[in-house]
Amino acid sequence: MTATAARVAPAERVVRRAELVGLWAVECVRARRAQTDWAAELLGDGEHRHLEATLEADGYRVDCFDVRRVAYQRGTAYVRLFCAVSVRPARLAPELATRSLRGILDELLLVPARTRRTAARLVDVAVVASP
Repeated sequence: MTATAARVAPAERVVRRAELVGLWAVECVRARRAQTDWAAELLGDGEHRHLEATLEADGYRVDCFDVRRVAYQRGTAYVRLFCAVSVRPARLAPELATRSLRGILDELLLVPARTRRTAARLVDVAVVASP
């Protein structure tokens, strides 16, 4: 029997993937606008840096982004965000690269959404690692 060495990718090339699913409460008036920029509304990203981020330059990339309306109640619309993200930890700041995948996505995408004043309020979020 021969021993086989497992191939290990250099840290620079490792890419981790996750799916983020969040529920936001949005004012009904804004939710019904035809030309809503959901990246700016939900993630507080008026500069569109999330949708323009690359693995090489920023250390992460938003692979897909979808928003679906869930329900309306008393002047509030609830919308669900589906977002697939690829992360290259070696390209992130050292203090961020050592965190879990959930911690990385929380810091990159959700903390700005919680701290900026937007028309949407984050109700709940789940981050699931993808193979």
